[in-house]
Amino acid sequence: MLKVFCSGYISPEYAIHGRFSIKSDVYSFGVLVLEIVSGKKNREFSHDDYNDNLLGHAWRLYKQGRSIELMSASLRASCVIPEVLRSIHVALLFYF
Repeated sequence: MLKVFCSGYISPEYAIHGRFSIKSDVYSFGVLVLEIVSGKKNREFSHDDYNDNLLGHAWRLYKQGRSIELMSASLRASCVIPEVLRSIHVALLFYF
């Protein structure tokens, strides 16, 4: 079996223990949703103040009621904000 993956999208269970399941795909989808909303790549993102990756940053903003700050400026200008906020919430459910 050939294993091909991008490290920014693999679940922690797979990265640490080599266990792959349907939950791994769900995790990857959540990462992808957050990347689309933010306009940033998980692998390239780093928050200066907290040393968070994109997922940690999204979770921190969500807990503080500030998820709207995750949205890219171009998305914010052309979207239905409640739908994007719901997408962020759903993506975080895949992660946590």
